[in-house]
Amino acid sequence: MLGKEVIMRELTKVDVQIDSPTDLFQIMGPRFEELGYVNEDYVQSITTRENKYPTALPTEPYPIAIPHTEGGVILKPFIAPVRLANTIEWGDMSDPDNKLKVKLAFMLGFNEPGAHIELLQILMHNFQRGDWVEKLFAAPTEDEFFGVVMDMEWWHE
Repeated sequence: MLGKEVIMRELTKVDVQIDSPTDLFQIMGPRFEELGYVNEDYVQSITTRENKYPTALPTEPYPIAIPHTEGGVILKPFIAPVRLANTIEWGDMSDPDNKLKVKLAFMLGFNEPGAHIELLQILMHNFQRGDWVEKLFAAPTEDEFFGVVMDMEWWHE
């Protein structure tokens, strides 16, 4: 099972200036590739998948996106926590025509079928904890933001 070890500080970003999910993929994708997490097809793959199957979750109190793509473009597993400078419209996973206002994205890169299921359950649990999400919004630096991410509730270490 994958755990905290796949949440990468070097992929953590705060206050990213974008207007759309595609902008985020075009900014983060080259960094993922440069650091050896994905291959050169990643940006096209995640953009295509996101356009077909959007990944914003209507979690309360704040929607959060979990963009991901097929495992074939992922070279090593990762979670890249990203806070946007402003909310953007992102398609709702449960109703793609519905647009949610998203300011947090946890970009997921998994290449082993099923290995991430429990980790997704842990993330979903934490996404619904308003106190934790508020701390993510309030963290003034990337290091502090990453620290809050790593302080999420886990039911195993």
